[in-house]
Amino acid sequence: MKKMFRMILADDEPVITKGIKKLVDWKGLGIEIMGEYEDGKSALDGIVREQPDLALLDIHMPKKNGIDILKEVKQLGINTRIIFISGFQDFQYAKDALTFGAVDYLLKPIIKDELVNTVEKCLVSLKQNLRLPEQGEKEEMQIKFSSAYYKKLLEVEDCTYLPVVAEIIYEKAVSVQEKKLIRFSIISFLEDLLEEKNQGIVFVKNQNIVIVLKNPERCKTEELLWEIMEEAKRVMTCRLAFIEGEPVDSMGDIPAAYARCLSMEGYFYFARQFQFPVFRLGIAVFKKKVSLDEIREGREQLLDTMIAQDEKGFLKACENLKRLVSIASDGRKEDACFHYASTIRILDERFETLGIKEPGLEFKEILARSRKTGSYEELTEQFYLYFCQYKNKIRDAVARGDKKDIIRAREYIEKHYMENLTLEVMAGEIHMNSYYFSSFFKKNSGENFKDYLNKVRLKHGVSLLVSTDKKTADIAQEVGFRDYRSFTELFHRFYGETPAAYRKRIRE
Repeated sequence: MKKMFRMILADDEPVITKGIKKLVDWKGLGIEIMGEYEDGKSALDGIVREQPDLALLDIHMPKKNGIDILKEVKQLGINTRIIFISGFQDFQYAKDALTFGAVDYLLKPIIKDELVNTVEKCLVSLKQNLRLPEQGEKEEMQIKFSSAYYKKLLEVEDCTYLPVVAEIIYEKAVSVQEKKLIRFSIISFLEDLLEEKNQGIVFVKNQNIVIVLKNPERCKTEELLWEIMEEAKRVMTCRLAFIEGEPVDSMGDIPAAYARCLSMEGYFYFARQFQFPVFRLGIAVFKKKVSLDEIREGREQLLDTMIAQDEKGFLKACENLKRLVSIASDGRKEDACFHYASTIRILDERFETLGIKEPGLEFKEILARSRKTGSYEELTEQFYLYFCQYKNKIRDAVARGDKKDIIRAREYIEKHYMENLTLEVMAGEIHMNSYYFSSFFKKNSGENFKDYLNKVRLKHGVSLLVSTDKKTADIAQEVGFRDYRSFTELFHRFYGETPAAYRKRIRE
């Protein structure tokens, strides 16, 4: 049996459509005319619903013009061959349509031979199952739904569409096979729920689960997503997170709207931090930002609880740091990994200052491990175990008797180096007389109190030299030296050059 190709006609003047039908023996060419339309919107709906092999369209029609129809058809991945009909005044417009993928254009009044030649060119391509070359064609993201999905979206007139990207958030470690089964179940669950409510469709694009809602309203969308999340959690014991895109007026805009959603997919890594993880495109996830100073304070608080061996305070400090890093990272996994790995590096530096041997964790190694984590919860649990190692190292040092006092002394110096620290002040803090404290400090540190204090002040002075534009005299005063000269002389003795020369060399 001879294969019949399917074609639709569209023109806002019905007399032209009737004339085209009578002009050619369509059945003799092997073509069945399966639809006639009088405006661009209904013509697009007809192409989407029926997916004909050919479409013969007037380039100027009410509601939607031919170029708009052509663009949407291409974006949706429908391979209907489109031929335009145009008046003489639209000649250049129709010619430009070739760059968007039209097969050809015909001027009114239509000449039978030209029409037949153009249609036969399409038929040859269809028979050979080849796609016609398109001038200036660019690779575009295309979403291929089944015909059934198209029909579901077309059931509502003058529809708007809202793309929502969904992600499965696992509460515990599951195998690859379990993930496949859960994913299949979630997609089936979403298909059934959306069909039952006549709310839209779901499909998979590049491993992403994408929901397209019809005629969304903000409050109803939130209610629906909450219902989906709660039902998924009840039935399949896993959570869903969502990225809600921007509403679009045509199906052809869905691919680009979906692609914009992916700019926020980094927040899925942090999704378990949110009770209702819905991230909306164009709306900030966090109202208040977190500065690096706040993270530094969080790290100090963590170290303080380690030194005090305050278990309750330690847990609270871990939670506080977890919150601060989450906000500061703002959806960027790499930032979160680096903030936490840098905390280990800073703890190592402070342990050296306190005279305690650190656990020996390598920065590069822990950073590499952190990048392999699948969620922020997994990352923070990994570093909680690292922090416990440091806390236990301090506990063991304190258990060795007089180590407790030297740790307290060094930590006090680290926090008050910029003040007028004397032997008397330090001895009072550690509850010793000044003579005994001097002997005690040298015995446990290997250097006298004044030399150690100056080294701490120099260390912080160097940090300010390379990270700020402050004057050397101001830095000297800020880190606790009585005058600029004593800071410069001591600096030269330790580093072999002046502060100004050091700053210039480091910056160069």
